[in-house]
Amino acid sequence: MNSPFAFHVADLRSGRAEPRDISAEVSVSWKVELSRVMPEPPLRFDFELSPVGGGIAVIGDIEAVVEHRCHRCLTEWEEEVVRNVGQLITVAGDDEDADYLLDGDAYDFETMIRDELILDLPIAPLCRPDCEGLVDEAGSDLNTDLSEDERGENSPFSVLKDLLDTGD
Repeated sequence: MNSPFAFHVADLRSGRAEPRDISAEVSVSWKVELSRVMPEPPLRFDFELSPVGGGIAVIGDIEAVVEHRCHRCLTEWEEEVVRNVGQLITVAGDDEDADYLLDGDAYDFETMIRDELILDLPIAPLCRPDCEGLVDEAGSDLNTDLSEDERGENSPFSVLKDLLDTGD
């Protein structure tokens, strides 16, 4: 049991056990496409574990700082993410189709925490709802204040403007 996410839970397998709290701070380096959980400050989780019929109920919070990269303009920013957790760890043999199975006296919460946190991250993060992104030329950000003439000159269709019939 070398994992910082692993805790002894044998006492909670009996229905007569009292609920108890667990918590830890762990540096992780989990990443999906345009978002990553920052190793500093460390991810923190606080759970209350309660015995229930057939398993252990897990209720609590996960807190982490996540760095995102906007999928339109590639701007990076960090935000604190707090995820509320409500899961059931099922005793092995009771329900083999359960998401989280307890087989032994200890349980490693890493998979549950990663699932809860990573699956809550946006697939295509936006730095702001009205982000316009980048133009085709490197370093040109549509979120900056460009005049209409400057935007028109940067357009790949600007060469076609002479073909328009203006009606003169």
